[in-house]
Amino acid sequence: MQVSVSSFAHLSANVRSCRGRTRIASIAVGALLLTACAGGRPHQATGNSSMPGDVVQPSYTHAIDVHFFPGYFKRWPALASNLGDHRYDHAWPDLSPAAQKESAEWLVAMRAMLGNVPRDSLTVEQRVDIDIVADQIRLLQLVRRTERPYETNPLLYAFLLGRGLDVLVERDYAPLATRAAALAQRLAGLPTLVDQAVANLADASAIKAPQAKVSLGQLAGVKSFIKDQIPQRIGDAPADVRQQIAAATPPALAAIDKLIAHIKASLPNARGQWRLGKETFTKKLALTLQTDLTADQVYQRAVAEHRKVRQRMEVLARELYEPLFGAAAPPVAADSINDALIRKVLDALAQDHVEAEELRDACAENLDRLNAFVRSANIVPLDDKEVLKVIWTPPHRRGVAVAGLDAPPLLDAKAGLPSFYIVQPVPPDWPAERRESLLREYNHFMLEILSIHEAIPGHFVQIYYAKRDPSVVRKVFMNGPFVEGWAVYTERVMVDEGYVGKRQSAPDQGQQASHGLWRIKSDDALRAKAIALHGQKFFLRAVTNAIIDHEIHAGDMSEEAAVAFMTGSAFQEEGEARGKWVRAQVTSTQLSTYYVGATAWFQIREQAEKRAAEAGREFDLAEFHREALSHGSPPLSRLPELMGWN
Repeated sequence: MQVSVSSFAHLSANVRSCRGRTRIASIAVGALLLTACAGGRPHQATGNSSMPGDVVQPSYTHAIDVHFFPGYFKRWPALASNLGDHRYDHAWPDLSPAAQKESAEWLVAMRAMLGNVPRDSLTVEQRVDIDIVADQIRLLQLVRRTERPYETNPLLYAFLLGRGLDVLVERDYAPLATRAAALAQRLAGLPTLVDQAVANLADASAIKAPQAKVSLGQLAGVKSFIKDQIPQRIGDAPADVRQQIAAATPPALAAIDKLIAHIKASLPNARGQWRLGKETFTKKLALTLQTDLTADQVYQRAVAEHRKVRQRMEVLARELYEPLFGAAAPPVAADSINDALIRKVLDALAQDHVEAEELRDACAENLDRLNAFVRSANIVPLDDKEVLKVIWTPPHRRGVAVAGLDAPPLLDAKAGLPSFYIVQPVPPDWPAERRESLLREYNHFMLEILSIHEAIPGHFVQIYYAKRDPSVVRKVFMNGPFVEGWAVYTERVMVDEGYVGKRQSAPDQGQQASHGLWRIKSDDALRAKAIALHGQKFFLRAVTNAIIDHEIHAGDMSEEAAVAFMTGSAFQEEGEARGKWVRAQVTSTQLSTYYVGATAWFQIREQAEKRAAEAGREFDLAEFHREALSHGSPPLSRLPELMGWN
């Protein structure tokens, strides 16, 4: 595995920013871009009348390969580009009312066609894939019907503009001349897209204020990308193409200014309901998770797990108390959890943090050590040919998550394209106290856990395994609990296998810390406990995510109540909690994928261990991980089926 650190401001033309949310791209890109175009009220399909052509009983190949994916990518070209299908790199989606209606009818037809494929003719892999596509169509139809994103969500358009442009210049998937020519066409078509966006967002009272506020920052980033980054990265393109880009740039920038002005003018009257409500949240969560768990079951289990995690944290905090403070911990109180003790230990450890400008480099510094440990502990086979770069989050992607993993498009045939571990700078306009609180949250111990999650053996490793699976369906529609659950699961695996992080026996020059803190940092066993404590805190965050996702979108939890919960019994710093509130407002159901996914991964591993014992053989952790990751990113409920256990 190759690792490097890059400054985003100086990335060359072979680098592209993340194609999805922070977290994993195709999930977010599909949900945002496709629902924007799936307008109109779906018509009720009757028999085979809504199926393309005159096929009465289609095969898997006819339904998926001949009709679904060609139609999917043609209608949503920016999504196709971000997934690695580059046939439509020159185009934007048509968001006109007529196109909205046609796209909705097409989805109904596709759903009918999938339902007519004889299941007894399918392999296990094909049955899983058919069900995944059908669930995605149902999810898209639900979102369009209930959330009306193209009419209410300005962030969707900022997202679309940013990803539709940066994908063409930031990865070397084709010759620069080819990519620059497509870029020139997209820039030339951008004003038409913006006109459609402004028309769709005409009713200010329907606009969702949280999404509008985040979109303004991202649209400013898109302008900066067009003005400052594109000229730098197309310098070696043919002269005539550069001239086309230069000619298209002023109208494109003027169009973005028009969209920004429209959103700003709409904000005072923006009263769109961004909470889903219990009924819609329940339906959307089921389709997001693709599991039999109901929304209420997820919530109840998360609430119970919240207490269990805090109990585990208290045990670890007590073991670190005397080394940190030179005195015995207070006595254990029966039937209660000493949150104050946990917080005191976490606060002491949080003093060991970097400065804001060092955050990206601190994340990068962890990677070689994580790579070596995964190999020595035989946790999962790694590939030296895969490239990981650590960069600042591009300006047009900021405002939602602190960090993320941007993998190469899974459909891109070209080998060697890098992955990016993206790290968001601490917002410079935050008050000093909030900036400091975010740095305390992401102290050295927590950055170890963060880098496990985002990079090794978390998202970076899982995604390059997923790319090797032949199923296009499982590359395009990655299951959120599989992806996020794996990353959370690996945090515990690394701790359980004895990861101790970086030993430091003397303070950095100019840095001050207590004797107790340096005692922790210089002792392998104590440092392992400190990392384990932060691992539990990170898992508690996953549990908390599920709780607030439910409380906010199925209930009426306020910002202050959410922040109080996160900073109170979840031990988060205010900077992290305020950022999570914004993220919870502009997303829904995604925050539940971490806890649900991690729990499912632990359950599947228990099954694998039991199967090994029943067969009289030793459980091989690395082989289990290799096999489990080799089927793309399916719903975890279907993984045993794909692994041949059923």
